[in-house]
Amino acid sequence: MDKDQLTTMVQGTLGYLDPEYFTTGLLNEKSDVYSFGVVLMELLSGQKALCFERPEYSRHLVTYFSCATKENRLHEIIDSQAMNEYNQRGIHEASLIAVECTRLMGEERPRMKEVAAKLEGLRVTETKHQWSDRYNEPEVNEHLICVETISGQGDTSSTGYDSINNVARLHIEGGR
Repeated sequence: MDKDQLTTMVQGTLGYLDPEYFTTGLLNEKSDVYSFGVVLMELLSGQKALCFERPEYSRHLVTYFSCATKENRLHEIIDSQAMNEYNQRGIHEASLIAVECTRLMGEERPRMKEVAAKLEGLRVTETKHQWSDRYNEPEVNEHLICVETISGQGDTSSTGYDSINNVARLHIEGGR
């Protein structure tokens, strides 16, 4: 129970199996990170983890995906239905995360908590960029976040709700 690793008879699905676990029989928390990275690659590419119907250089998705990422050829492997003009940067960042997760040595992979935080950060950033790219007119933005512009003289109200910062804006005199 208090061990970092567990030795077992190697079991798992080819294509998702941590290579370190496969060779040593030692299962650890980074083994799941590897498998998650493979699933992320599948989601991004629309391809199976292991497919013998593909050409030899692309049979194992992890190898093919990693090479395409390093050689700046992601457009060849990313599913065209997954990428659009608004999410190219996010897809690229998610691809880098997937490659990190599938590093050969477990100690070089991030912890799952770090992976989750990076992906959540991407989701928030993508949502914010999509919104701000589509509504780039100041008067529209002010209306959407329900905040009036404060003039240089300070005589304009700032009561409302700022949805971007998720805070209410109130008059200083409007307190209890």
